[in-house]
Amino acid sequence: MTYEVVMPQLGLTMEEGSVVSWKKQVGDRVAKGEVLFTVETDKTEMEVESADSGYLNTIHVRLGEKVPVGALIALLGDRPGEVALAGPPDAFRAKVDTGEMGAPTSAKTPWQPVVDSAGPVGGDPPQAQSSDEIAASPRARRLAKELGIDVHAVKPARGNRVVEEDVRRFYEKGRS
Repeated sequence: MTYEVVMPQLGLTMEEGSVVSWKKQVGDRVAKGEVLFTVETDKTEMEVESADSGYLNTIHVRLGEKVPVGALIALLGDRPGEVALAGPPDAFRAKVDTGEMGAPTSAKTPWQPVVDSAGPVGGDPPQAQSSDEIAASPRARRLAKELGIDVHAVKPARGNRVVEEDVRRFYEKGRS
């Protein structure tokens, strides 16, 4: 059986989000309740747990690509490589039919695989976040971009996540 992984609605006003990291690679076993990916919205960044158990067989979005709530982003299957998809998930199809989504943001339809178990289909495969790569909050990324700082050069004061305060400290240290 195939299970659809869709972009969750993480807040009342959330209309779209982007996957900023995958905690699993295509072909990996995923347990129900295990963190599968991290979503970034205009207000927050959150880890999302898998609603089903299975093998991560396809990833349908590139890292950082904005997709609407309800859009298909991946498929899980009972067996590795199992893919059975006739079209978009019902939540996405309903939004398309009623015109709620507006104009598409890209020529690629959200249900075309970007990566499957055989390799790249629609371009470069998404890169999983390595364990030594530092995560950054949306506010920290935005401030770093405004100040012209590479957020990867900023070391977090606490934990392994760069926050806005870390970017400000890094900027002030560079000015002195």
